[in-house]
Amino acid sequence: MQQTSETGAKVVVIRPGDPIPPLVDLDEVSRDGPVFEGTDVPVQYMFEYLDRVHNLHAFLDDFPQVSMEQAVKAIRERARAAGVIHSNRDYVSGTPVFKGTRVPVDTLFDFLTAGDSLDDFLEGFPTVSREQATEALNLAKYTLESIAYEVAHR
Repeated sequence: MQQTSETGAKVVVIRPGDPIPPLVDLDEVSRDGPVFEGTDVPVQYMFEYLDRVHNLHAFLDDFPQVSMEQAVKAIRERARAAGVIHSNRDYVSGTPVFKGTRVPVDTLFDFLTAGDSLDDFLEGFPTVSREQATEALNLAKYTLESIAYEVAHR
């Protein structure tokens, strides 16, 4: 049941036994772009779930017509199409780097693991844009989510 709070925000009240509504308001998501094969579900819906809810389980539960294999394939396709990371055996010995730079991608994770901020990393490596670093982190998140889901369902 939907109610309105004192501040005017929409509040969803769920009582025991009520079906749980989708966690993302899909009206806020663009309906443009590719859809999962055999469905009318835009691929972007999944990425909105992962960005807002961080849960591939929720997306696949709310959209059972999309298979785990389709979701994993979409995540891998996004990684290939993002153009954020480059790896070539003849360039920095094949170490994955941020495209257009010589900065290894693992340097970002080393910074974060050491407790440094994203801003610290960007200050130390000005050839890497905030967009590149953010997309690399998102791709890592999506990939880890898909691996965890695959492992949990074997």
